[in-house]
Amino acid sequence: MSISYHVTVDRRGNQWRAVCPALKDHGATLGGETREEALTHIESAIFMIVSEMKSAGVSPPPDQQVIGGILLTVEIDNVSG
Repeated sequence: MSISYHVTVDRRGNQWRAVCPALKDHGATLGGETREEALTHIESAIFMIVSEMKSAGVSPPPDQQVIGGILLTVEIDNVSG
């Protein structure tokens, strides 16, 4: 299955920060030295968070569209709880 979430990426000093508002309460706020690195980290975090939720039998929250956000689609293995 695939799941899509909007993320924001912005520069904070010498670092880049990526946030997935729909999964922020689950730790989906990560940084990187480059924009691409921050996006890679947030994509990995989305994968891990949603995989853990699905394996626990919990439905992932719906996406929260963000003006100027980037839509990331992540492939999640079918996991049964």
